[in-house]
Amino acid sequence: MRYDEIRSALKSHFQVLLERSKAEIAEHGRLSPLDIASLQNGLAFAKDAIARNSHLSPVETDDELLARFTGLHKVPLIPGTEAHAAFKMEIKKAYRDYCAAVLAHDQSFENFDFLSSDLPMQQSDAPRVLAPKASLNEVSTKFITEEIRAGRWVQRSEDQKRQHIELLKEILGADLPISLVTASEAQHVKEVLLNFPRNRNKTEATRSLSLAEIAALKGHKTMAVRTINTYLQTYNGLFGWAKRNKYVSENVFDGSIVRENKRNEAEARRDAFSEAQITTMLHELLTNEHGLLTRDYQKWGPLIGLYTGARLNEVCQINVADIRQVEGVWCFDFNDEGDDKRLKNEASRRKVPVHSRLLDLGLLAYADAMRSKGQERFFPEFSYSPKEGYGRALGRWFNDRFLVKLGIKSKDLVFHSFRHGMVTALMQAGVEENLVKAIVGHKRQGVTQEHYFKQGYTIKQMHTALERF
Repeated sequence: MRYDEIRSALKSHFQVLLERSKAEIAEHGRLSPLDIASLQNGLAFAKDAIARNSHLSPVETDDELLARFTGLHKVPLIPGTEAHAAFKMEIKKAYRDYCAAVLAHDQSFENFDFLSSDLPMQQSDAPRVLAPKASLNEVSTKFITEEIRAGRWVQRSEDQKRQHIELLKEILGADLPISLVTASEAQHVKEVLLNFPRNRNKTEATRSLSLAEIAALKGHKTMAVRTINTYLQTYNGLFGWAKRNKYVSENVFDGSIVRENKRNEAEARRDAFSEAQITTMLHELLTNEHGLLTRDYQKWGPLIGLYTGARLNEVCQINVADIRQVEGVWCFDFNDEGDDKRLKNEASRRKVPVHSRLLDLGLLAYADAMRSKGQERFFPEFSYSPKEGYGRALGRWFNDRFLVKLGIKSKDLVFHSFRHGMVTALMQAGVEENLVKAIVGHKRQGVTQEHYFKQGYTIKQMHTALERF
């Protein structure tokens, strides 16, 4: 890889982050003291790393940092080459200058310069006002490209959002100037979604119907309210991006949502298991007193769910190699690396320390046994389903047999209740909310968390928090 290509890749990456920070300031106001302190610390770290030729991050090596960067942007860097060594130094300089640029931009709002003839929109770094005839298709393509390049979508999210946007273009017209989309058109989109058939392209009766023909349908199964809201969230994201980049003056999908009635909300709710219920389950999982366990996964699947708060499919798709030491701590590496492995979103990709209780119960011995048998997967019995991933067998056994036989089955208690229990227990133990989100794979919120706290919490911090469960 050429030196100028290295510089270009880094400039492009940090330029996107800088423009996003500027847009945040433009919309919400100046940086908070915490944001400023975070950037100043980042600037100091970068300067020190350049001077000492040391690691840029205090929680990961430069090789790990570059591996994430090259994986995100598909940059052809080979460890051990001159280009790789050059990249290590240039990323430190780029991060240094990025921190300085955000701080300088924030500082520029300290005073009003009434004597300058340059208006804000005339400055070279001001957002470019694009032609009002930019089409919905053109803007959505740019939006998708930037989201993918910034690494905010995993493959499943990308496929889903592309599908959402294709329907939007079908409803409004791909060539419609996006600046002409008004609140009236947004309401029309919502009305179409409310009558839209469930699994349109998978059902022979609706596959070839036009939108006009679909509008005339009656008595068919329509999309669930929750599904409709995922479409509206995508459109809110698209038009929010379009507004920040001056394609539209208003986000007509802002706040657009379909309210669920009380009954639907109750059906969607999941409860956490009580302490008594957990005690009952643990007794059976460890003694098999009632003979409910006939497979290894029936023991280890629920135990991992209980002590990690991970999603059903995250547990079921673990590879033996995904249980490994990080900074001297045994961890589960929840990732989508490998055939048919998938995650719900970008925040789901994380490393979660193995709770000491799992170590005491022999988790590592079981992993070694699988490894000695030449098994790649931690639960080799599971088969993949495009709809349910690898979680079908465990989910059905746990929800429809195990809980039923123990007398604790209800419509609000399922495998996912382990997740609710973990969140509840950690929050009640005083663990900071964003740290809880990092453990269970929820998106951390706030400008500081999303834009400046890229390295995230350390394994030690997560391990200390988990041991409070």
